[in-house]
Amino acid sequence: MSALRPSPIAPTVDFERDGVQHGFLRLPYSRDDSAWGSVMIPVCVIRNGKGSTALLTGGNHGDEYEGPLALYELARTLDQRQVSGTVIIVPAMNYPAFRAGTRTSPIDKG
Repeated sequence: MSALRPSPIAPTVDFERDGVQHGFLRLPYSRDDSAWGSVMIPVCVIRNGKGSTALLTGGNHGDEYEGPLALYELARTLDQRQVSGTVIIVPAMNYPAFRAGTRTSPIDKG
């Protein structure tokens, strides 16, 4: 059995800290003009003590706005006191496609 490799994705939030945090998941991305680029994927973490974790995601396809809009609103309005455990919100998983308003990511040229 092989050991798991560490994730190349670096969060700017602390998933273990109580409170409401808005930040990014930094996904390494090499472009033709720079090998050191990143795709910054928005994330919100709302934690209130120990408990279950819920992961809410939207924006798998960039041309579907309903999920991301609802999740951005939830991230803006959900109060820590309403949570027991952790809620992780990633409103636009495919952020480049969401920004472009296209189903697939312009990064993939597809």
